[in-house]
Amino acid sequence: MKTPPEGFDIQAHCRSLALQQMEMLTEIAELSMQLVRGEGARALDAQAKVRAAAPGTDEAVAARAEAREAGLAFARFTRTVHQSLAQRARTADKLCAQDRAETPDRLAARKVRRERHRDEVRDTLQDMICEEIEDEGRFNALKDDLEERVDGLYEDQDVQVEDRPVGSVMAGVACGLGLSETWQRWRGEEWPATPRPTRPAGSPAEIQAIRAKRRKAVTAAVERDFAECADPAWIPGLRAGLAVRLQEPDVIEMLDTETIATVAQRLCRSLGLSPMIFGFKPKALDGPDADVHDTG
Repeated sequence: MKTPPEGFDIQAHCRSLALQQMEMLTEIAELSMQLVRGEGARALDAQAKVRAAAPGTDEAVAARAEAREAGLAFARFTRTVHQSLAQRARTADKLCAQDRAETPDRLAARKVRRERHRDEVRDTLQDMICEEIEDEGRFNALKDDLEERVDGLYEDQDVQVEDRPVGSVMAGVACGLGLSETWQRWRGEEWPATPRPTRPAGSPAEIQAIRAKRRKAVTAAVERDFAECADPAWIPGLRAGLAVRLQEPDVIEMLDTETIATVAQRLCRSLGLSPMIFGFKPKALDGPDADVHDTG
């Protein structure tokens, strides 16, 4: 038995196979029904010929044989339809049961992601207000208004705000606060304008291709940051560190669930680089000066 490739999502693959099986069983049932209708019509036509023919004639014998043959074919194809539908129902029931079992974990994960999304929006805009607004009265009013708007935005659980790009949500709230120009000036390129991606799905080859594409995009983004370093002599060491990081499980998880900008930013930080401030020496990757708190 072959060993699954690193990072292979067996649950997603099994679900994909089950869905493919349901599609194939549906197609078998539909084709079999066409055959059932055809053999049913042939059996009825043959029976009509039996009734019309004179008893004992060759015509009557041939019609009776055709009716018998069509009836057997009708029963055989009907049995195929029943078996296909029954197998499809069992597969669907299994998928539904698995979905019900996974629902609590999925809801819990969504709650965590929603809270993280909300905290990032609120805290970031609070920081902006603190840094940009000097008038104390306006500062206090904006803080209260921000809390109220964020509470209202995340209050309705049916509206999945956490699936929107966090940068877009911040821009919308800032606009409602009358701080659109302040946000555009203050935000820089810190927050991505695209939502977090969904996990790769499909066959193992398709999943690997998606991950390879994302890994290539992340590498290109980090390489652009490398190019900003003051000393080109650091770059070979940084590239070696990046190659190691890209093989580690936490980075594979990030490639599946985070935007390219977010992954690139975290990788830069884990290599001792700031994606916002360049021209300083990277932190040592080993030895007494190593940064042991690699947040990824």
